Amino acid sequence: MEPTYSDMYALFEQDPAAEAYFSELPGYLQAQIRARKHQPSSLDELVRMVEEADKVY
Repeated sequence: MEPTYSDMYALFEQDPAAEAYFSELPGYLQAQIRARKHQPSSLDELVRMVEEADKVY
């Protein structure tokens, strides 16, 4: 099981791969993730949120 963090910014501090993944996303997907009340706390959760947000567009 991968570690989880309090929010995506804490995640990015501890997991450079998650930050790199997020920074390569199109701006509209980054905005969708940032706008969520619940922030991703793991890379798996971030990927899942991106997939969900991408289905909307």
